[in-house]
Amino acid sequence: MSNNKGTIVFDLDGTLINSAPDLCFALNKTLEEINIPKISVKEVMGYLGDGALELIKRGISKYKPIKDYNLENLRIRFLEIYDKCLLDNTKFYPNSIESIKILRKNNYSTAICTNKPLHLAKRIIEGLNASHLFDIITGGDSYNYKKPDPRHLIKTIELTGNSINNAIMIGDSINDIDCAKRAEIKSIVVSFGYSNIPVRKLNANLIMDNYSNLIKYIEKLNKNLESNL
Repeated sequence: MSNNKGTIVFDLDGTLINSAPDLCFALNKTLEEINIPKISVKEVMGYLGDGALELIKRGISKYKPIKDYNLENLRIRFLEIYDKCLLDNTKFYPNSIESIKILRKNNYSTAICTNKPLHLAKRIIEGLNASHLFDIITGGDSYNYKKPDPRHLIKTIELTGNSINNAIMIGDSINDIDCAKRAEIKSIVVSFGYSNIPVRKLNANLIMDNYSNLIKYIEKLNKNLESNL
């Protein structure tokens, strides 16, 4: 883009999309096969953000010791189930697509930095007909590191061709916000995501309640940055 204003990087699950229903279904089908009771969507929302293996560990440990199970086999089984249902109920949050279009019209690059496996993230974005709205997507298996390692976020921004000095991270969890802090990048946390920590305690630069005024949040944050220079 000419006169590019910088890169806006989004987390995926709990930030751009509400994927908890499909993730919950896949988790419960996996747990059902090892005779572990179902877990509610609300509980699963608090388990998300660290990948499939941690999700399964948290699901099992509610009822039984995780040492009694072959976790790698369960991870593979979970991904098999999730692969078949990942677009059943997953949707973008209200106004997110419209706001991203506005950002791009205003010369911002947009990217996704998620801990979800890259092929699954791309399938979801493609399935929701939004691939054209993102310059770059990186996943939890794109590199030998992932959020909250700041290199994951920094690499994502660099792939858009922009400086990290003109970037903002938008996420819903401690992984996203801590990653941005460690990369010395400003951040916005959404109040409607999957964080199991009150979002105010994450100490992002701004808290966003909905996507309808995303450009205003970003412009406000950029003005604050300029005033501190």
